Amino acid sequence: MKSMPFAIGVFVSSDLIGKELERIGTEQEDIFRLSYTSLEAAIAIGLQMEAEGVEAIVSRRGTAHLLRENLSIPVLSFPQSSLSTLTSIKMAADRLAGTSTEKKIFMPNFRSNISGLEMVAELLPIHFMQDVYFDSASLRRIIFAAAEQGFEIVIGGSTSMRYAEECGLKFQELLTPHESIVETLENAKSAVQASREEKATAQRYQSIMDLSSDGIFSVDATGNLTSINKKARDILGIIGLDPIQQPAAAVLNNKVVCRLLEDKKVVQEKIEKFGKELCVYNQVPLTVEGQAVGAVATFKEINTVMRAESKVRRSLTKGFSTRYTFADIIYQSPAMEHLIGLSMKLAETDSTVFVIGETGTGKELLAQSIHNAGRRRKMPFVSVHCGALPEQLLESELFGYEEGAFTGSKKGGKPGLFELAHQGTIFLDEIDSTSLNVQLRLLGVLQEKEVMRIGGEHKTPVDVRIIAAAGKNLWSVMQAGLFRKDLFFRLNVLRITIPPLRERAGDVPLLMEYFLNYHADRHGMEPYALPASYLDKLNQYPWPGNVRQIRHFAEQVQLSNSFDLGPESLDSLFDDLQQIAEVLGVGNAAQAFAETDASVVGQQGDRPAQPGEPPARLELRPEMQVEKQSRDEVILKALRENQYSKAETARELGISRTTLWRKLKEIDRRSKGKKA
Repeated sequence: MKSMPFAIGVFVSSDLIGKELERIGTEQEDIFRLSYTSLEAAIAIGLQMEAEGVEAIVSRRGTAHLLRENLSIPVLSFPQSSLSTLTSIKMAADRLAGTSTEKKIFMPNFRSNISGLEMVAELLPIHFMQDVYFDSASLRRIIFAAAEQGFEIVIGGSTSMRYAEECGLKFQELLTPHESIVETLENAKSAVQASREEKATAQRYQSIMDLSSDGIFSVDATGNLTSINKKARDILGIIGLDPIQQPAAAVLNNKVVCRLLEDKKVVQEKIEKFGKELCVYNQVPLTVEGQAVGAVATFKEINTVMRAESKVRRSLTKGFSTRYTFADIIYQSPAMEHLIGLSMKLAETDSTVFVIGETGTGKELLAQSIHNAGRRRKMPFVSVHCGALPEQLLESELFGYEEGAFTGSKKGGKPGLFELAHQGTIFLDEIDSTSLNVQLRLLGVLQEKEVMRIGGEHKTPVDVRIIAAAGKNLWSVMQAGLFRKDLFFRLNVLRITIPPLRERAGDVPLLMEYFLNYHADRHGMEPYALPASYLDKLNQYPWPGNVRQIRHFAEQVQLSNSFDLGPESLDSLFDDLQQIAEVLGVGNAAQAFAETDASVVGQQGDRPAQPGEPPARLELRPEMQVEKQSRDEVILKALRENQYSKAETARELGISRTTLWRKLKEIDRRSKGKKA
């Protein structure tokens, strides 16, 4: 790639140098800007050249010194070799030949004399003197003084020539050989190329810095700013002015940060105010060979940090979405009408909701509907089935863990579900099955609104709405010491009891029709029209598995009749329903919760309700129960037919996996007792 022409300014001290430069310029594509001014008069022109794009300047030594002190572009001076100086002195002596017996030659020098020239007088028949000047005024003064001392000729540049002519002295130009001019111009081009590369590198770094969403700046050892990015300027309100090389104390206006910069220590995540914004501040000292020579610092507005955290949490919780709203709940009964109306009002608040309902009544469906009707609808909905996880796994899932917290923990740790549900809702189903240890940690999160990961040292604030659910009255569980009372009172802010299907008069036919159509559409079939006589039977059935059970029963009815298995298939399916009710000890619509333990109900007996305790709904009577042996046979038969899949067996029986697991343990215990 061909480089751009170089733009070089040259301050010419004589017509000879000017003509030489013009000749060189015609041979090259570079741009030469010539000026015949010198010393302090050259400063204004040099600044103008710099503003107009001149990239380097070449001049005599004195002018070059003054320009370097005032310009930021490279300034080079024509070299003055000993040979060219001696030649100039010899030419001056020759010009005085025959004019006087003592040839007196004067040579002014900028700021310092040239050592060794005194011996010229020993080699040539001349009287030679040097003197020092600092500007035009001092140059004029020493030339006039030399004239008063009888000196006849002055050696120098254009300004010296002008002053020599004023006082009637002869003038000899200080020669600059062609090779020196060419060499200086080449050096100027090299300096320009290096400057271009340096600027390109600086621009790349500045562009990278400006792309950052953090404010970034650096300081040198004296505390002056050496770089600052666009974001930092915006936060600090810096408009137009260039703060580079300005004291950081004046720019930042923060005494604490300035003190930290002076200390040259590592700082991480310190909260400080920049301008009008609270920011998270970090800094790292810059060191050279172990010595601190400055510091680099970053800062970010706390609001930006919080938005970024929220975005990260949302990206991690893409799977934590909801499917259901209140419009998805199928009902027409007054009991459900009242429940939905109440739930819609509760959805408008942020308070904790405690849902009580038998298995299959739709506790999660209601929880999702409440979430979707509230202000957190666009945030995550995290559902946790507490009864399905062992204690240690549940604890790590809920609260997360740090790297190395236990064997098998992920590198970098893992955020817990409470962290992922930040600003959204967490649904804790079957909360009555949690251990006392987990309950204690849950209580801490509810009280402090902070969560600490397992193996962690720092707490993370969380803003989460809690919806908890249980399948039975927690009062008896608390009385047995299996559930913390303080946690219950924390959860029991807004309580909703979902009525079982047997108490929802008129909803069974509506639900049956809905699910028959649903499964027909799902399997690409014509929906089956259930005879009215069977609808009456289903209306009287207690539905121990509630809506979940009627959904699965509707699928069985739809598939059986679509496969044309004969009229007896419907009777067989209904017989299975009755058998399940008998196994679970539910004989008709007036009987108890399918999930209620006989042992717990037995503890309640006929005692009056305690203060704050809802009255016991129902009680299993001995005459309503079938023999345990026949129950065991039905459960074991269903387990075998489902190839020992507990999930499928529980689904078929219309009970939860927790209940199935408990009943299998009871069967195993009774079986071992018989063998003994």
